[in-house]
Amino acid sequence: MGWKKLTVIVVAAAALVGGALSLSMYLTRQQELEMEVADQKPQPPQAGDTTTLADMENMPIYYDDEEVLLLPVRNVVEGLGGSVSWDREKKATEISFYGKKLLLNRGSKDAELNGYEITLDREVEAINGCLYVSSDVFSDYFATEVIWDSTQQLVTIKTGDNTKPVIAGRVLEGVDGERNYSAEIPVVVGLNDISYEKSLNDAFESFALEQLASFPNVVPAEEAAEAAEDAAAVEQSGEETAAKEQTDEAKSAEGEAAETKETAEEAEKEELPKPNHVRLGFMKGYIGPEFLSFYWEVDVDGKLSSQGVNIDLQGQKYVDIFDLTASRDIETELHVYAQDVDPENYYISAEKEWILLSNDAENGTYQAVSVPAEMAKSVWKDKYMFLIG
Repeated sequence: MGWKKLTVIVVAAAALVGGALSLSMYLTRQQELEMEVADQKPQPPQAGDTTTLADMENMPIYYDDEEVLLLPVRNVVEGLGGSVSWDREKKATEISFYGKKLLLNRGSKDAELNGYEITLDREVEAINGCLYVSSDVFSDYFATEVIWDSTQQLVTIKTGDNTKPVIAGRVLEGVDGERNYSAEIPVVVGLNDISYEKSLNDAFESFALEQLASFPNVVPAEEAAEAAEDAAAVEQSGEETAAKEQTDEAKSAEGEAAETKETAEEAEKEELPKPNHVRLGFMKGYIGPEFLSFYWEVDVDGKLSSQGVNIDLQGQKYVDIFDLTASRDIETELHVYAQDVDPENYYISAEKEWILLSNDAENGTYQAVSVPAEMAKSVWKDKYMFLIG
């Protein structure tokens, strides 16, 4: 082989190798760039942002007959910059988005929001291997507004003010023979002071349990679990039996008299009529970083009553009408609108209306009367003027 031919072959081979290397480097770089682009996650939304989600892997489902929009959890959350993961300990799907964590259980309404037990309006559904929830989950718990365009199959989500707390609900239901009860308890989430947030939720639960006092075995889940553990421990050790025998042997005449008295008191209590039906719910009012308002509605065998709850979140105190207004004779002034004025029984609606709640025990009902904004402005203290629409 001549030198010229050998040189040509070597040069050609070098050119091929160099081209291959260049092509390889180019393709590798392109792949890296594509991966970098693919790995970029959407930035967390800010208040006022609008995000449109289209061509999702799992499309939204709209039930015309129920007027319910179901959204694919992972597609929506990750599309908004949040994350979805699996909680192995609790065996639940965890959503982390916009400063809140929501645990979902497939096929159940039971959920957990920032560590509090709550009840969803609709069960979490698994469709084609994807979890779906009602659009209300995003609007109620994550300060968003969900808009569904059925024509273009587009979901538009407007992000709201995440500094405002949210009110979820936890449902308790049960029966006692032919008697039954149902209670929806408000759960406040998103306060800056977690300790105060917990104290409020404990107070709301206590109020609900008071309304259900005539029903046995109505206790918070935590207390029920602790009681069950204590009972099991006592049973295993035999302490319960030993204590009973010791008490029987040491029983004196004084003890028998006390027991007789206690039995009589219990019998007297049992003679009091027990309600057949108790329903407890709440109506959301104004919810903001500074103030929280809602009212309870209690239904006992068809007789209704109401109780307003108004809380200054900055001052961490309940606010009655005297705290709200500067008038010295506000009760008399309000008699124009409501015959019976209870200083603690009112609420501020979501539309910033001042609503007086007046219970009529004789007829088993209550009235909700709106006070004109002009009247409110004339008597309210300056610090609460932001509550007037």
